Formats: sequence, C-alpha cells, structure tokens
Amino acid sequence: MRGKTHCTIGILSTIQACILFKVPISIFNLVLAAVFSILPDLDESNSTISNVFLKQDASKLVLKIVIYIINFAIFFISLKINNNNFFLSSIVTFIAIMILESKLNHILLRKILLSLTLILLSLCLLFIKVKIYFVILFLILASFPWLKHRSFSHSIFAIIVIYFLLKQIEIIYNISNLSFFGTIGYASHLFLGDLFTKSGIPLFYPISNKKYSLGYFRVGSFFNNALEILIIVVLVGSIIFSTIKI
Repeated sequence: MRGKTHCTIGILSTIQACILFKVPISIFNLVLAAVFSILPDLDESNSTISNVFLKQDASKLVLKIVIYIINFAIFFISLKINNNNFFLSSIVTFIAIMILESKLNHILLRKILLSLTLILLSLCLLFIKVKIYFVILFLILASFPWLKHRSFSHSIFAIIVIYFLLKQIEIIYNISNLSFFGTIGYASHLFLGDLFTKSGIPLFYPISNKKYSLGYFRVGSFFNNALEILIIVVLVGSIIFSTIKI
C-alpha cells in the first residue's frame, strides 16, 4: 500500500483502539501512531518514511557530488602516477566513471545516507546520556534500509521488538501508553495494509520466508486503490458505530 494510506489507516486504527479500550486520545499519540504506521517501509529506499529522513533530490545531488569528487581525485592521482600524461589519465578516469556509475547508484547511496542519519541520531542520544533503549531502537531502524523489502520489518517478530523497546522507554520515562500507540500504528501497516496486497508479507520471518496474503491486487493498481479506500471507509464506519454505541 501507499505511504499516505498506511498513515491514514494507522491513525484510524488507533482511534478505534482507543474507543474500544477506553484509552485517552491526544494529538501527540495520533502523530506517534502515524509515524510508526509507515516505519516498516524504511526497508524501501524510496518510501514515504525514507523521504522524511532524506529527500530524493538531496540524495541525487549528493550522488553527483560524490562521483565528481572521486573522478577528479582519480584524474589527478593518475596524472601524478603517469608523469603528467594527460591522455592516459583521461582514459583511466573515463573507465573509472563507467565503473562508478554502474556500482555507486542512487539507491545504494540512499541506503548508506539513511543508515548514517539514523546511526548519527543514535550516537547523539548516547552522547546526551539518553537511556539505551532509545539508542537500540534507532540502531535497529538504521539496519532497515539494508533489509530485503518486506522481510523482517514486516514480520510479527518486528512488532514484538518494537513493543518491547517502546514499553521499556514508556516505563523509564513514564510516558503513558507509548507502547500501545506505537505498536498499533506499526501493526496496522502489516495487518490492515500489506497483508491485503498480492505480494503479501512474511509474518514469521526469519523462521519462515513464506508470505501470507489476503489480496490479489498489485500495489498502485485500480483495484488495489479501491481496496485501500474500502478499508478506510470500513474503519471510519467502525469508529462512528463504536462512538454511537458508547
């Protein structure tokens, strides 16, 4: 499903859960649920959550700068090695350009930059002596860009890990219902989102690579978009019904 759909479903699921379990709702809690509802897609370098940390235009610009710097360095090093032979150095640089552009692509650079950003956040938190569970959470998220899309981040075990870390943070800092809102938002991505797509999700990864699916439509197709709208309508209807019943 699309990022905006995951976000909408995450917020609606949270509101419904709050009504059912009589948990107070606040703007902060809804924002928290919205963020966690798109976190699983950090394993996709061009996802909505990835663009929150790093815009595509920015990473493309960085890629160009990196390639230019490396090529200039190769050219001048080659000149030095080959006794200022301009022609030979130009050939070496041209070959280096072809190799670089085939190996160092935009997707790879985005993965590197996304991971470094999250690792830097972890180090900053460690530096200001924030409790270790915060640091662990960001380090786990830093590994997501290197995971195969819809693998560990889309499994039940990822939900358990997220719940455990949020619960520890909740207890240490006395943040009411942090694990409740974060976990519901994260779980909504799987069970009210990607589970209904044709490619499905590996619920028991890494124990099993088998993907489970309740849908037959490709993400972005007309029928899949219609299914997304239907799920949202059902959730809104459920919220209205629960509110009236109370």
